Amino acid sequence: MEELKYIEFENYLKNELTEIEKKAFENKLQSDADFKQEFEIYKALETSLSSKFKNEEGEKELRKTLTNLGNQYINEEKGTKKKSKVISLFNYKKLMVAASIALLIGFFIFKNGNPVYSDFANHSNLELVVRGDSNEILLKAQEAFNAKNYKTAFAQLTILETDSPNDIEIQLYKGICLLEMDKFSQAETIFDKISKGNSAFSNKSTWYKALSYLKQEQFEACKNTLKTIPESAEEYKLAKKLLQKL
Repeated sequence: MEELKYIEFENYLKNELTEIEKKAFENKLQSDADFKQEFEIYKALETSLSSKFKNEEGEKELRKTLTNLGNQYINEEKGTKKKSKVISLFNYKKLMVAASIALLIGFFIFKNGNPVYSDFANHSNLELVVRGDSNEILLKAQEAFNAKNYKTAFAQLTILETDSPNDIEIQLYKGICLLEMDKFSQAETIFDKISKGNSAFSNKSTWYKALSYLKQEQFEACKNTLKTIPESAEEYKLAKKLLQKL
């Protein structure tokens, strides 16, 4: 089955083959041009599809790679003397490459069927209200968070919290920092506390609790948490979208 070949490709890329298997694989890459071609296509799709085209550059890179692979075929066939057979063979190979790509896309979609945290973790910039003598610390916190330097941001927010212990927004962003640092238990403790309150950040905190479960691939817990977000909440549409993908 083709899937077994792709699993072998993946195991090679992850360095999970035995020395004997690795040597046999590399020998086949040297001796079998079609096998090598499929492997190169797999690597291109592994890079781009597994990240689900998070940005346009990723998609452009995939297109460029596949174009280069196609051009290799063209250059190989130009050196053949029997031109009529070249056209036929090239068209056949194009179909084989297209079929390989279709199979690989199906393989990756199956492998990566569930949504991932990075698809939904789009944080609003931190823009806190200036608080007297805390102005410098606040600016450092904002700069660090907006630059995705979550460890520094958390440290600065903790200092700010000593002067404003009841500021829910500071607490929420501390929770987000902890989530980004994979400190799930601490983050969820903060999100739980806020979501049970009556602040304007209650539903947003519930949303982030769901994202914490998503990041840990606890999909059922994520679903159950999303279902508690009311239709009136700003996060409801996002919650509905995520539910549909789970």
